[in-house]
Amino acid sequence: MTNDTNEIILNVSGKTRKVRIPEGWNDLPTDKLLAFYDLLFTAPGDEFTASAFTSVKLLSIMQHLLGVGSEFLVQWEAQRIKGDPEFGALGFLDELRQTMHYAIKDLFEVNEADGVTTYAAKLNLTKNPWPQLNGPGKNKKQKQRAFYAPDDELANLTIYELGMTFSYFEAYLNTGDEEHAHNLIAMLYRPSRPITTKERESAWGGDRRQALRGYEGKIEERVKLVKTLPLLVRRVILFWFAGCRQQIVNTYPKVFKSDSGSGRSTNYGWGGVLLSIAEAGPMGNLNEVSDNHYSNALTYLSMKADEAEEARKKAEESSRKRR
Repeated sequence: MTNDTNEIILNVSGKTRKVRIPEGWNDLPTDKLLAFYDLLFTAPGDEFTASAFTSVKLLSIMQHLLGVGSEFLVQWEAQRIKGDPEFGALGFLDELRQTMHYAIKDLFEVNEADGVTTYAAKLNLTKNPWPQLNGPGKNKKQKQRAFYAPDDELANLTIYELGMTFSYFEAYLNTGDEEHAHNLIAMLYRPSRPITTKERESAWGGDRRQALRGYEGKIEERVKLVKTLPLLVRRVILFWFAGCRQQIVNTYPKVFKSDSGSGRSTNYGWGGVLLSIAEAGPMGNLNEVSDNHYSNALTYLSMKADEAEEARKKAEESSRKRR
């Protein structure tokens, strides 16, 4: 039985217990996040499509969320059959289905059409389970070296970094080529800039990582390290990136207006976007534009989209008046 909050009230054999269900993938502890992901997604790209997950797998997730075992389900079914020998079994299955859908409602989109139910993972994981990863050091004296991810929600990316990472992610989606995924992760995880008093006092200017622009030659070096990560870790990082990307796409719908939602439609890609902003002049030259926070550029593009739409409406109105 459920109420109108993110709780499920379990009541079987006179025993009542309230269970809090997650409000999204961010609510899951890392061990459950990894377990659920590993259970569901078996092939590259699964997590970004409306794949039909088996009821058995989703039932297993529900049991983990509610903290109940198979014996609990047996007891639940027996109680319903005892109360209604003829239709109790069907009533149990209906209750179980409703409970499962409620338990996973913030993790999966549930679509029911023509008697068929399909499930798609909600892209709402924006909290990175691994803000730092460790790899081998540069030499014998440095045994380990830390590599840092961008902030949660990709909050500290420049427009150049956003364009680069979005492009590689879209290439991965379109081709399924894991090399694009490896390059993407190598762009996200970067070593720290030199530790100085100025950097520490400025909190690294919001991002302690070595710059991406100007250091593109270092990406391939890190790709070799990325390939040594466990497959599950790499896949969950991509799932996190997909959630952050989706949040940005939703925030700037006038910029990301292609049918697929994969990004701004342009014949010249992200390089053309940067050049068009630099040519307009409001944010400086190409280098200055590239190093701007992505929100500045996307807000500017949203404003230009509004202006273009307003100009179109005025032109249509003027044309109608002339007729």
